[in-house]
Amino acid sequence: MADFFKDQNDATEEDDIITLYNEATDSDEDFYHLATIDVDDRWFVVMKPVEQLPDIADDEVLIYELAEDDDGNDVFVPIEDDALLDKVFDEFMAEVEKYEAEHPDEE
Repeated sequence: MADFFKDQNDATEEDDIITLYNEATDSDEDFYHLATIDVDDRWFVVMKPVEQLPDIADDEVLIYELAEDDDGNDVFVPIEDDALLDKVFDEFMAEVEKYEAEHPDEE
């Protein structure tokens, strides 16, 4: 698999980091921004934790829909529709496979 799931130790300063607040633990958590993709004219962000989190496996990602609140600010909205979540993940994996095919020496 391409470097989307490589060990976090390979991170550099240039990596795009998104910090989310976790209400359950009352703490901020950092995530690598892996992709922003368009599916059915809706935008979704795919992220992976910078540090191992107890409720997210090493090969799992978080996917949120990008939306705007009433003030025009971007917000992450959880996806509750399993079919939509699967569709977005499949599109993400198709992009990973496309990237791998175009960059075979980086695997």
